[in-house]
Amino acid sequence: MTTRRWGWVLVLSAMLTLAGCIKVDQTLTLNADGSGTLAMRYGMSEQTIAQLQAMQQMAAQGGDGLEVPQEMPFDFDPRQVRADFEADKPDGVELTALSSEEVDGWKYIDLTLTFDDIRALKHTELFEDSKLSIIPTREGDYKLIQRGGGNTDLSGDAPGPQLMQQMTTMLTGFRIAQTIVVPGDIIKTNAPQVDGRRASWVFDIEQDPNVIQTLADTDLELVFDGEGVKLPTLAP
Repeated sequence: MTTRRWGWVLVLSAMLTLAGCIKVDQTLTLNADGSGTLAMRYGMSEQTIAQLQAMQQMAAQGGDGLEVPQEMPFDFDPRQVRADFEADKPDGVELTALSSEEVDGWKYIDLTLTFDDIRALKHTELFEDSKLSIIPTREGDYKLIQRGGGNTDLSGDAPGPQLMQQMTTMLTGFRIAQTIVVPGDIIKTNAPQVDGRRASWVFDIEQDPNVIQTLADTDLELVFDGEGVKLPTLAP
């Protein structure tokens, strides 16, 4: 299992393919000098893991089951996650905390990365597909955008009742929470939740039946005060 499997965009990609039930809680904290932390809690229900493993086995045997990408995170082993990370980490990034647990039929893994420069974080497999950009504005502030999956058309012929029932069952509990903490006061944002310099977006199947499409269509955007802040320009 590689650290790439915990990336936001890959999680979305896997969900769009498999409708697997996951929970992700991710917080990106930026300091004024461009350093910071990335904390993530990733969970998958044991029922979904079993379903995906069965699909994978069926596909391996040449059956008609849905082919499951090999990178799906069936193994919640912190030792393996750390080994994979250390084998391919860029300079300036450290894996400072890592643990796992099982709660009420769900498997979780928690990890924290620290980075000296946000550009170094972008070179990790964990974050390289995040489509994150940080651009200074004419007013001396900073505009941060993390783009959604995009190009995800879920329109067309409606799936049959049996498939819809399967998808609904597998999506039960699906929730992705994304938080960004910036080093200056937030001037403008499309985040529904703002607390000081912390902006949060939550995508929850219980609140939005079309959460997969919403997740793909939503860009996380905010503008924050640049006084005393010196961040590198980061292109998506």
